[in-house]
Amino acid sequence: MQSRADIHVHTRYSGFGRLGFLRFPESVADPCDVVKNAQAIGLRVVCITDHNSIEGAVKAKECSKDYPDVDVVVGEEITTLDGELIGLYLTEEIPAGLPVQETIDRIRAQNGLVVAPHPFSLHCPSLGDKIDTLDIDAIEIINAGHVDGYANRKAQSYENHGRWAIVGGSDSHSLNTIAYAYTLFDGENAEDLRKAILEKRTTANGNRMPLEKGIAWSVGVVLASDVLILRSIFGLIREVDMHDPIMKKINVMGTGKKLVAFFGSLIYLTPPVPYLCGITGERFLKRLARIQEGIK
Repeated sequence: MQSRADIHVHTRYSGFGRLGFLRFPESVADPCDVVKNAQAIGLRVVCITDHNSIEGAVKAKECSKDYPDVDVVVGEEITTLDGELIGLYLTEEIPAGLPVQETIDRIRAQNGLVVAPHPFSLHCPSLGDKIDTLDIDAIEIINAGHVDGYANRKAQSYENHGRWAIVGGSDSHSLNTIAYAYTLFDGENAEDLRKAILEKRTTANGNRMPLEKGIAWSVGVVLASDVLILRSIFGLIREVDMHDPIMKKINVMGTGKKLVAFFGSLIYLTPPVPYLCGITGERFLKRLARIQEGIK
């Protein structure tokens, strides 16, 4: 029996990114909702890999008790000095900013697995050719979030290398893009996935997510952030908000910064701005890909 696993999924515990002068959450997805959606679409394993945090993954694992058809793997997408690295089957958070080999050693100390995500990305910190010299278990050869084409094509040139397991991940930052890319493995639970990766018996499948999904993600993130900003400004904070990582970030902002962020976001939300940003960004990445492939 073969099952599907998504080895690369983010939640609202993934921190903040930047769009021009705007700071925005990488994801507003609740960990429990991620598990619920994963079960609804038939995934047997979902790996929560927030940026430099396992808090969302731990919460997702707790929630998985209510969704017995899907296993949660505690993971972390770790920013090393040499590029991003995913640790799976973790029990402790690994700090960002360490040399890649030290990060790998810390994953190994927890009996975790080491995955190179989007190893040839043109817009995410990636390990690149360093993967040839590192002690890793798997490389992500299909990443649904990479629209340029080059990153996945380059990674897929390693498909028959035989040194590592090959995996696919959605790199999802929203609920509606989970499992656009995924990993196939023999079995039906997290331990079966671990065994399949170690034995290099996994395959990667799926496609890049459509542009409209990326635009919907960005609009959804901005709208959700605006609601939290307004609640913070007007003192409408609930008890549950005190533990929310996004609200914590907003609450330490001064009122002036909150207003700048709010009105700046309104500019972004004005049609057709999000569509123009999405189309422009996709064209820019594809141009970078053509330049890269021309060099190589």
